[in-house]
Amino acid sequence: MSKKDEQMQELDDAGHRLRSILGGKGDHVPIVRVESLRRFHKYLVAHLSFPFEGKLLSPIGPHRDTESPLSVIRLLDPVREYAPEEMHGLICKVFQKGEKIELPLDRIDVEESSPYYQLFEDYNCWLSNCQ
Repeated sequence: MSKKDEQMQELDDAGHRLRSILGGKGDHVPIVRVESLRRFHKYLVAHLSFPFEGKLLSPIGPHRDTESPLSVIRLLDPVREYAPEEMHGLICKVFQKGEKIELPLDRIDVEESSPYYQLFEDYNCWLSNCQ
């Protein structure tokens, strides 16, 4: 299989997983909107065990440390705790170097060996491609 064929297969697989999480008709993956963010939040809360380890994928605002591990404590509830903005996606609370901070979930990097790696890959794919 060529590299391009492998990439197309990965996108097809991600689309199938995303449709099972978010709903959607036929080959349609729902776009990033408040309601679909809430559905994704509900799914993640049911499938993640907190806390879990990761790292900051890239610097954001005052948070620059992409080397030190962090612990994802929980996801903020997009119904009760904040009004999600499509462009920023879901927000999580993390603990890093003695400090509790809130970060966009797409800024969390988990190891490929993590049981949550595929969930994060699918979430990031959806957030960046379905706006």
